[in-house]
Amino acid sequence: MIVIPTGRFSMGSFKDDADARASERPRHEVTIAGPIAVSKFEATFNEWDACAAAGACPRVPDGWGRREMPVINVSWNDAKQYAAWLSQVTGKPYRLLTEAEWEYAARAGAVTRYSWGDGAGRAKPTATAAEAGGISDNQRL
Repeated sequence: MIVIPTGRFSMGSFKDDADARASERPRHEVTIAGPIAVSKFEATFNEWDACAAAGACPRVPDGWGRREMPVINVSWNDAKQYAAWLSQVTGKPYRLLTEAEWEYAARAGAVTRYSWGDGAGRAKPTATAAEAGGISDNQRL
């Protein structure tokens, strides 16, 4: 886990972004009021499969190998189940990041169109449950 400090950032698309969706506007300032601990790495199939073996998570297909590969083919609800199971097993609170928290952490202070720069083709970031499921700030574990 790494700790992301409190801070502010501008969330949403720039006015002149022709590719932006309506849901990305208006651009607005977001405050992250307290520090948040975030996993430095994606959950692996080994970790997911332990949850599945405990009966707390669904078994999911891989398509590229398992073990230490990042888990794929999970829904936002599946990821919430995993976080709840992890909390129960460890006795520590875990939850998914909100969309704003994820973007703040991913941007790491960047003010460009994307967290990796202005060009869409420069990076292929891993999709998260927040991106895939459109998690809003009020959907927390």
